[in-house]
Amino acid sequence: MNSFGRLFRISIFGESHGDCVGITIDGCPAGLPLIAEDLLPDLERRKGGQGKGTTPRKEDDYPLFKSGVFNGKTTGFPITILFENKNTRSEDYDKQRSIPRPGHADWVAHQKFGGHEDYRGGGHFSARLTTGIVAAGAIAKKLLMLGVSYHGETSPLTPLQGRGETGGSLKPGYMTTPVESWTFLAEFARQNRKNATPAEDKLWQEIRNRKVHGFKFRRQHPINGFIPDFVCLTKKLIIEIDGAYHNEADQKKYDELRTKWLAATNYSILRFTNEEVIDNTERVVETIGNFLLSESGSPSPLERELEGEVLPSTIVINAYVSSIGGETDIEKGLQKAIDAKDSVGGLVECRVSGLPVGLGEPYFDSLESSLSHIVFAIPAVRGIEFGTGFAAAKMFGSEHNDAIEDMEGTTRTNHAGGVVGGISNGNELVFRLAVKPTSSTPKEQHSLNWDTGFTEDFTIKGRHDLCVALRAPVIVEAVTAIVLADFMLLHQQIKRVL
Repeated sequence: MNSFGRLFRISIFGESHGDCVGITIDGCPAGLPLIAEDLLPDLERRKGGQGKGTTPRKEDDYPLFKSGVFNGKTTGFPITILFENKNTRSEDYDKQRSIPRPGHADWVAHQKFGGHEDYRGGGHFSARLTTGIVAAGAIAKKLLMLGVSYHGETSPLTPLQGRGETGGSLKPGYMTTPVESWTFLAEFARQNRKNATPAEDKLWQEIRNRKVHGFKFRRQHPINGFIPDFVCLTKKLIIEIDGAYHNEADQKKYDELRTKWLAATNYSILRFTNEEVIDNTERVVETIGNFLLSESGSPSPLERELEGEVLPSTIVINAYVSSIGGETDIEKGLQKAIDAKDSVGGLVECRVSGLPVGLGEPYFDSLESSLSHIVFAIPAVRGIEFGTGFAAAKMFGSEHNDAIEDMEGTTRTNHAGGVVGGISNGNELVFRLAVKPTSSTPKEQHSLNWDTGFTEDFTIKGRHDLCVALRAPVIVEAVTAIVLADFMLLHQQIKRVL
């Protein structure tokens, strides 16, 4: 009904225009450092009223802990979090009560609950309730960030792998810039990745997937308000291409100030020109490798692993909108809906790296089954596919099979999307979901008036998203983290007392 999970179990409550919405999380291990600010980055991403195509309704969405946290740490008992509803306009729904809105749950809820349901803003069916789910997902992400090895042992992340400075303290995660600017910078970085130069693409192929002495690099990852080409968070090393000081006086001054500022926060910068990367790739990679090792003062991750040390594998979840209204250009897809004075749907893709082998309990609690179960609890989701998904029906078996290349289970391709037989195989988990157009469209519609028994023309009033898919990625990340945290606890790869 309103609960999900076995060991890491969530229960949601509230209505869109009631006093509050919230969530109770049972089974969270004791001793996890947790404050309200830890949840704000993801809650900020979920908010409406912040961008083109999203609802103008704005709520504070500040988490109020009512139980389960003491002295800044989880107690091991249920965690209850409330979010107050302050910006409601219920009169919009009183005026249109006579006509159950097509595409919404108005009709079926009225039949199931005998007219006693709270219909304002969709009541308990509203996406407003995903606020609590995102909060639970942020907590699940913190658990996953504790680190897990393929040998079933856990170890904490080092401070250098933490989530940047917020209020002067280091928060677990991967946000390395202030909360208020993260959403904008992350979206800007995503667009930058789509317009990479040939030199950037070439170097990325050489340093990605821990190819340089086992160190992990990230691409276009915001650092203190600055978006570098590449960064290794564990070594605080930034790599800039075509970063030799620019000729323009203003740009040169900015480069110099930025370098000094980043150095003051213990970040180092290596700069290369486009020509160096294209013509002398091996030398560039060697320079990066030498810097990592010379600055390390200790063996590299690869050397430590070869010596038999069990290293933590960080689970990283990333979801993003891949298309809107059939357009991979998000702005173009939104404009199509604006021009048509209608709403529009979209596709969201989610990728998870760092998963251990063995998560999933076939038959009925396979990894895909559990993810699909909770994904369909996200309002407006209409379908899901893993790996090649429905395209697999057009492939030959020899083409679809993922050949195994080594004893770690690495596969040459990933048509399975990281799941075989309902069990994670250690490769990247990849799935996509379809989000329908917002049912509350500004277009005039023709439907039943249940007071008169006749159909009539009507328009929907209220504040609604032009495209609900835009706010879906953080919710998808949250439900994914909830499922994975539950499996990790079930497989005893996260301790009950931290």
